[in-house]
Amino acid sequence: VRCYRTPWWLWMYAVFLLLILAENPLVNAGFVESKLVVRQRTARVFVSCQCQPEDDDDTTSTSTVHANPRRREILTILGVGATTLGISTAPSGAIENVSQTMKIQGGGVMKQVTDPDTYSALLYTPPSSSSNEPKKKLPLLVVLHGAGKNDEDIWTELANPRGEHAGLIPSLLASGRAPPELTDNFMVVAPYSFGKTSFYEEPRGKLLKFIDWICSQEAQDMEVDRDRIFLFGFSDGATLGVELLTTLRFAGAVVAAYGFTGTLPPLAVERLETVPIWVFHSADDVIFPVACSDRLVASLKGSNIQNNVRFTRFDHDQEGFTGSVQGHSTGITASRTPEIYKWMLSLPPKQ
Repeated sequence: VRCYRTPWWLWMYAVFLLLILAENPLVNAGFVESKLVVRQRTARVFVSCQCQPEDDDDTTSTSTVHANPRRREILTILGVGATTLGISTAPSGAIENVSQTMKIQGGGVMKQVTDPDTYSALLYTPPSSSSNEPKKKLPLLVVLHGAGKNDEDIWTELANPRGEHAGLIPSLLASGRAPPELTDNFMVVAPYSFGKTSFYEEPRGKLLKFIDWICSQEAQDMEVDRDRIFLFGFSDGATLGVELLTTLRFAGAVVAAYGFTGTLPPLAVERLETVPIWVFHSADDVIFPVACSDRLVASLKGSNIQNNVRFTRFDHDQEGFTGSVQGHSTGITASRTPEIYKWMLSLPPKQ
């Protein structure tokens, strides 16, 4: 029987390959299709490429469309900790072990709700009032996340400070970092476009139907004030939010990193002339150019008869994002800004 020794050069080649794999960020940071790798403690922010205006006959639409959804550019931040997103890391296991309901610091509650015909969502309700008091009506804030892979469960992606949509309102609530102006005064609902790159792949009426469903589901001690429903949208969620505002069903909105590359149709501008809107954008946004928001604000200020348009235009990224997502973090900045919630509370009911 012959015994063959492995040649030394073959051993060296194997070691070389192992070193290459060990240093390859594509292996370490989540591109390997493994649940264990995907859930590594890195912040994964996925954002879309620019869109082109949709060519249709609906003059009220401000939509953008991806001619081929598979060509949507998915960009990933590799190895960025939660502190880069401007929030503190929650205690180990604080989010991962949550079931269907979660008690929030300060006394509020976050739970998962599901309308079988539309979406699952995270619903936050502030601390209950005394049982002797009449049921309290609260304003509702609807949070629309941006584009992403959206293939994990809702708690992992929306509530987890390391999730795909980390830094937005749901994760701030879950980690106890949300401003009291929000936690004490608003019901918050964040639908999740599971299995879809973005809400843009869904009919607009589906979101409106979901909001109607939420309003019909009264909390134990509170119910939605239907005349004070607000929108908060980031990136694709901001662009969609402006579309939804043209239905005149909302009392106001905050839109961050708005991405429509064209000019609003005249009828859309006319419908928005009395709607309060606060726009956030950074001049160095490499995903959706700040010119998108510049055009939006110019159109709205030219017709808004109540002068209810605000524009916070940063010169540079406020969260320290660099590279392929530089400047595309205004949704995070806006989420933790107490003034936006004070502003909403100061607004009159929808007209």
